Amino acid sequence: MKKKYNIIIIFFIGTIIYSGIVFLANYQLNSITSDSRPHGSQTDLPELTRNNYLMGYLNENRSSYRVSFYDINIDFDIDYKSINGHVTIKAESLKDLNRLQIDLAENLNIIKIVHENKELEFTREFDAVVINFPLPIIKDNMFDFTIFYEGIPQNADNPPWAGGFTWSKDKDGRDWIAVSCEGEGARIWWPNKDHITAEGDSVRMAYTVPSNMVAVGNGNLRSIANNGDKTTYEWFVNNPINNYNISVQIGNYVAVQDTFLKDGTIHEFNHYVLDYNEELASNYFKQSKEVIRFYEKYFGEYQWYADGYKLIEVPYLGMEHQSAVTYGNGFSLYNGVRSKSWPMYGVIDPLIIHETGHEWFGNSVTASDPTHIWIHEGLQVYSEAVYFEDKFNSYEVGVHYLNSLKNRIVNEIPIVGKENENHWALHGDTYMKGAWVMHTLRSVINNDKIWFEILKEFMTENAKNFANTEKFFDKVKEKTGTDYSYFSEQYFYSPNQPELEYYQTDSSFYYRWNNINNNFIMPIDLLVNGIEKRVFPNQEFQSLDVKKHTAVEVMDWEFYVKPVKK
Repeated sequence: MKKKYNIIIIFFIGTIIYSGIVFLANYQLNSITSDSRPHGSQTDLPELTRNNYLMGYLNENRSSYRVSFYDINIDFDIDYKSINGHVTIKAESLKDLNRLQIDLAENLNIIKIVHENKELEFTREFDAVVINFPLPIIKDNMFDFTIFYEGIPQNADNPPWAGGFTWSKDKDGRDWIAVSCEGEGARIWWPNKDHITAEGDSVRMAYTVPSNMVAVGNGNLRSIANNGDKTTYEWFVNNPINNYNISVQIGNYVAVQDTFLKDGTIHEFNHYVLDYNEELASNYFKQSKEVIRFYEKYFGEYQWYADGYKLIEVPYLGMEHQSAVTYGNGFSLYNGVRSKSWPMYGVIDPLIIHETGHEWFGNSVTASDPTHIWIHEGLQVYSEAVYFEDKFNSYEVGVHYLNSLKNRIVNEIPIVGKENENHWALHGDTYMKGAWVMHTLRSVINNDKIWFEILKEFMTENAKNFANTEKFFDKVKEKTGTDYSYFSEQYFYSPNQPELEYYQTDSSFYYRWNNINNNFIMPIDLLVNGIEKRVFPNQEFQSLDVKKHTAVEVMDWEFYVKPVKK
């Protein structure tokens, strides 16, 4: 798909689509870099607190067992904004153990913990709960225990970026509730082993709400039980799922039914929207099918057909909850007509493509530690550029999309920080710089066939599994035969943007790298009188013979570098 970048063409295209692209960029970064986020500012890595150590490190009390199943039962008191519930955890012992750690926000009260009809003793330190068993649980045995708890869960200050519960009203003044907790962790509303890799093999959710409301969870709706003034909705997920992706949405919902044809099989898509938006959503949410087909083309099969796919209207912007993508973008594009908020030819709602894409980046392939969260966000933003490139059959449009994001990059902290510290690297550079780093790597490899094979194989080989930065670059080395560790170290583990210093005389063009790691050896392309030429700078000035009045341009629309004229 890659073509020469023509400045005149790009300028023309840019004047047409710029405002639409900027809207998507603004949507993605709205408040992400705000100091209100609990994950640290852009200016420095967060200090390791005791609670983050307890949450981020798989100590012996967490690594001694593996969760196989969560059975979540919660009764919601809408008036008091409180919850009362119990969660049964089925687990496998990985070694002999007498104690283990589960996690629950310290503001929520544990009533009791029961194992084999006996109450267990436990201690609490911040969000960590250490449970003591009277008799050892022998290695390779299955066991279960149930935590009974209650309390008022954390409110969301700025969902989904500063998460918790959103207690809202719809336009008819009726209660409307939803939860989002990426970064904060599922422990803010139910007890679990709250580590990004601690996925249950399956999950049951039973949500009890007032009978005039509907509770929507992940996966498939198994049953509805009316208990007079209360109704219990039972949902079930048949696949592994990140704890922070387990969700509940409560409101006056109706189901909007649709179907998706895949290899001759018809899959049901049941979206949930407020009752007064049923007709609107029936047409609007059809966009999701195009989005899914795009991601399957480039990144492998949708992994959650057994659990379905649904969009759920919520009172905040949205979130990538697995098989239950939440949507709050206000139906800004309808029936293919351009809107003021998204004049990109009316082709796609930016939130639908972003959050649905996380069914691949994050939900299927999950970072092995939250400091590698660029695998969720950087790859996701990059995939959006690929979407526009594919949609318009234009490499230039994809590049222009990325260029519209470039001014959001800060370069103050590395994209990847320290592991085992519960460092959720959800700052702006994880998104925008992460995307630009992928675009740069594509340009360095300079072989689109291999590049898109890398992306698809990385996603398919790690589907329903965990990966980190090193694993991604192992795949790059496998496919290219080249070790790109110098590239990874510069762009992911250092905040510094490489600078290409240059100057020109009548007969020579001089260039060198600055602001780089000592082992940085990346090539870069120049336009010499409109002809692309690859050079291999180092930290000493090298020269390229040119004729008088030769026009030389650094192709910084394909490489994340800063040209510096000396």
